[in-house]
Amino acid sequence: MKHTSGLSITLAALGVLSGCAILEPRAKEDLSEGYALLYDLASKEKQSSLLSIIKTMSPELKSLLERISETSKATAKELETLVRIDPTRNLKVTNLPRIEQAARDSIDKETSKELLQSKGVDLEFHMLSSQLPAMNYAAHLARSLAVVETNPRRKEFLQRTDRKFSDLHGQVYKMLFTRYQR
Repeated sequence: MKHTSGLSITLAALGVLSGCAILEPRAKEDLSEGYALLYDLASKEKQSSLLSIIKTMSPELKSLLERISETSKATAKELETLVRIDPTRNLKVTNLPRIEQAARDSIDKETSKELLQSKGVDLEFHMLSSQLPAMNYAAHLARSLAVVETNPRRKEFLQRTDRKFSDLHGQVYKMLFTRYQR
Protein backbone atom coordinates (compact mmCIF):
# COMPACT_ATOMS: atom_id res chain seq x y z
CA MET A 1 0.00 0.00 0.00
CA LYS A 2 2.78 2.44 0.89
CA HIS A 3 4.63 1.38 -2.27
CA THR A 4 1.60 2.34 -4.41
CA SER A 5 1.32 5.68 -2.64
CA GLY A 6 5.00 6.45 -3.24
CA LEU A 7 4.65 5.39 -6.87
CA SER A 8 1.64 7.68 -7.31
CA ILE A 9 3.54 10.62 -5.88
CA THR A 10 6.53 9.88 -8.12
CA LEU A 11 4.32 9.58 -11.21
CA ALA A 12 2.50 12.79 -10.31
CA ALA A 13 5.82 14.61 -9.85
CA LEU A 14 7.08 13.31 -13.20
CA GLY A 15 3.82 14.43 -14.81
CA VAL A 16 4.16 17.91 -13.38
CA LEU A 17 7.80 18.17 -14.41
CA SER A 18 7.17 16.88 -17.91
CA GLY A 19 4.19 19.21 -18.20
CA CYS A 20 6.42 22.16 -17.31
CA ALA A 21 8.89 21.10 -19.97
CA ILE A 22 6.09 20.96 -22.53
CA LEU A 23 4.63 24.33 -21.51
CA GLU A 24 7.94 26.17 -21.28
CA PRO A 25 8.52 26.74 -25.05
CA ARG A 26 4.90 27.87 -25.52
CA ALA A 27 5.18 30.23 -22.53
CA LYS A 28 8.20 31.89 -24.13
CA GLU A 29 6.32 32.16 -27.43
CA ASP A 30 3.31 33.67 -25.63
CA LEU A 31 5.61 36.21 -23.97
CA SER A 32 7.10 37.25 -27.30
CA GLU A 33 3.65 37.54 -28.87
CA GLY A 34 2.42 39.50 -25.86
CA TYR A 35 5.36 41.88 -26.08
CA ALA A 36 4.69 42.27 -29.81
CA LEU A 37 1.04 43.12 -29.13
CA LEU A 38 2.03 45.68 -26.50
CA TYR A 39 4.62 47.17 -28.85
CA ASP A 40 2.11 47.38 -31.70
CA LEU A 41 -0.41 49.16 -29.49
CA ALA A 42 2.18 51.55 -28.03
CA SER A 43 3.49 52.31 -31.53
CA LYS A 44 0.00 53.29 -32.68
CA GLU A 45 -0.89 55.21 -29.52
CA LYS A 46 2.30 57.28 -29.58
CA GLN A 47 0.70 59.11 -32.51
CA SER A 48 -2.44 60.01 -30.55
CA SER A 49 -1.55 63.67 -30.15
CA LEU A 50 -0.96 64.20 -33.89
CA LEU A 51 -4.67 64.68 -34.52
CA SER A 52 -4.54 67.90 -32.49
CA ILE A 53 -2.34 69.38 -35.23
CA ILE A 54 -5.10 69.20 -37.83
CA LYS A 55 -8.20 69.25 -35.63
CA THR A 56 -9.43 71.76 -33.09
CA MET A 57 -10.02 70.27 -29.65
CA SER A 58 -10.23 71.39 -26.07
CA PRO A 59 -6.97 72.07 -24.22
CA GLU A 60 -7.90 69.34 -21.72
CA LEU A 61 -8.27 66.69 -24.43
CA LYS A 62 -5.13 67.86 -26.18
CA SER A 63 -3.21 67.58 -22.90
CA LEU A 64 -4.59 64.10 -22.24
CA LEU A 65 -3.66 62.95 -25.75
CA GLU A 66 -0.14 64.30 -25.24
CA ARG A 67 0.15 62.26 -22.01
CA ILE A 68 -1.07 59.14 -23.84
CA SER A 69 1.37 59.81 -26.66
CA GLU A 70 4.34 60.36 -24.33
CA THR A 71 3.55 57.28 -22.25
CA SER A 72 3.22 55.20 -25.41
CA LYS A 73 6.49 56.55 -26.84
CA ALA A 74 8.32 55.71 -23.61
CA THR A 75 6.76 52.23 -23.55
CA ALA A 76 7.73 51.51 -27.17
CA LYS A 77 11.27 52.78 -26.55
CA GLU A 78 11.66 50.62 -23.43
CA LEU A 79 10.39 47.58 -25.33
CA GLU A 80 12.94 48.25 -28.09
CA THR A 81 15.67 48.42 -25.45
CA LEU A 82 14.52 45.16 -23.88
CA VAL A 83 14.71 43.47 -27.27
CA ARG A 84 18.26 44.72 -27.82
CA ILE A 85 19.18 43.16 -24.47
CA ASP A 86 17.22 39.95 -25.16
CA PRO A 87 17.14 39.34 -28.94
CA THR A 88 14.99 36.22 -28.50
CA ARG A 89 12.00 38.59 -28.29
CA ASN A 90 10.44 39.66 -31.58
CA LEU A 91 8.33 42.81 -31.45
CA LYS A 92 7.05 42.43 -35.00
CA VAL A 93 5.36 39.01 -34.91
CA THR A 94 2.04 38.74 -33.09
CA ASN A 95 0.88 35.54 -34.81
CA LEU A 96 -2.73 36.67 -34.68
CA PRO A 97 -5.18 34.65 -36.73
CA ARG A 98 -5.86 36.37 -40.07
CA ILE A 99 -9.49 37.03 -39.18
CA GLU A 100 -8.44 38.73 -35.90
CA GLN A 101 -5.92 40.89 -37.77
CA ALA A 102 -8.57 41.74 -40.38
CA ALA A 103 -11.02 42.74 -37.64
CA ARG A 104 -8.41 44.94 -35.95
CA ASP A 105 -7.48 46.59 -39.26
CA SER A 106 -11.18 47.23 -39.99
CA ILE A 107 -11.68 48.82 -36.56
CA ASP A 108 -8.58 51.01 -37.03
CA LYS A 109 -9.76 52.14 -40.47
CA GLU A 110 -13.29 52.92 -39.29
CA THR A 111 -12.05 54.76 -36.19
CA SER A 112 -9.63 56.85 -38.27
CA LYS A 113 -12.42 57.72 -40.70
CA GLU A 114 -14.75 58.76 -37.84
CA LEU A 115 -12.06 60.93 -36.28
CA LEU A 116 -11.10 62.62 -39.54
CA GLN A 117 -14.72 63.32 -40.49
CA SER A 118 -15.88 64.60 -37.12
CA LYS A 119 -15.36 67.90 -35.36
CA GLY A 120 -16.22 69.64 -32.14
CA VAL A 121 -18.06 67.57 -29.54
CA ASP A 122 -18.36 64.60 -31.92
CA LEU A 123 -14.59 64.55 -32.47
CA GLU A 124 -13.87 64.65 -28.76
CA PHE A 125 -16.43 61.95 -28.00
CA HIS A 126 -15.07 59.66 -30.74
CA MET A 127 -11.50 60.26 -29.62
CA LEU A 128 -12.22 59.54 -25.96
CA SER A 129 -14.40 56.52 -26.72
CA SER A 130 -11.60 55.05 -28.87
CA GLN A 131 -8.94 55.74 -26.24
CA LEU A 132 -10.89 54.11 -23.41
CA PRO A 133 -10.55 50.50 -24.67
CA ALA A 134 -7.02 51.12 -25.93
CA MET A 135 -5.76 52.23 -22.52
CA ASN A 136 -7.63 49.39 -20.83
CA TYR A 137 -6.15 46.82 -23.23
CA ALA A 138 -2.62 48.19 -22.78
CA ALA A 139 -2.92 48.01 -18.99
CA HIS A 140 -4.31 44.48 -18.99
CA LEU A 141 -1.81 43.27 -21.57
CA ALA A 142 1.09 44.60 -19.47
CA ARG A 143 -0.48 43.09 -16.35
CA SER A 144 -0.91 39.68 -17.98
CA LEU A 145 2.67 39.72 -19.26
CA ALA A 146 3.95 40.67 -15.79
CA VAL A 147 2.26 37.62 -14.30
CA VAL A 148 4.29 35.21 -16.47
CA GLU A 149 7.50 37.23 -16.87
CA THR A 150 10.36 35.75 -14.85
CA ASN A 151 12.96 38.45 -15.41
CA PRO A 152 12.71 40.92 -12.47
CA ARG A 153 13.66 43.98 -14.56
CA ARG A 154 11.10 43.23 -17.27
CA LYS A 155 8.47 42.30 -14.66
CA GLU A 156 8.95 45.67 -12.91
CA PHE A 157 8.73 47.49 -16.27
CA LEU A 158 5.47 45.67 -17.07
CA GLN A 159 4.00 46.46 -13.66
CA ARG A 160 4.95 50.12 -14.09
CA THR A 161 3.44 50.08 -17.59
CA ASP A 162 0.23 48.57 -16.21
CA ARG A 163 0.00 51.37 -13.63
CA LYS A 164 0.64 54.11 -16.21
CA PHE A 165 -1.96 52.86 -18.68
CA SER A 166 -4.44 52.14 -15.88
CA ASP A 167 -4.03 55.74 -14.75
CA LEU A 168 -4.54 57.00 -18.32
CA HIS A 169 -7.61 54.78 -18.65
CA GLY A 170 -9.00 56.42 -15.51
CA GLN A 171 -8.31 59.89 -16.88
CA VAL A 172 -10.01 59.08 -20.20
CA TYR A 173 -12.99 57.58 -18.37
CA LYS A 174 -13.30 60.60 -16.09
CA MET A 175 -13.20 63.03 -19.02
CA LEU A 176 -15.68 60.96 -21.01
CA PHE A 177 -18.01 60.62 -18.03
CA THR A 178 -17.91 64.24 -16.90
CA ARG A 179 -18.31 65.76 -20.36
CA TYR A 180 -20.87 63.42 -21.88
CA GLN A 181 -22.92 62.18 -18.95
CA ARG A 182 -26.64 62.47 -19.56
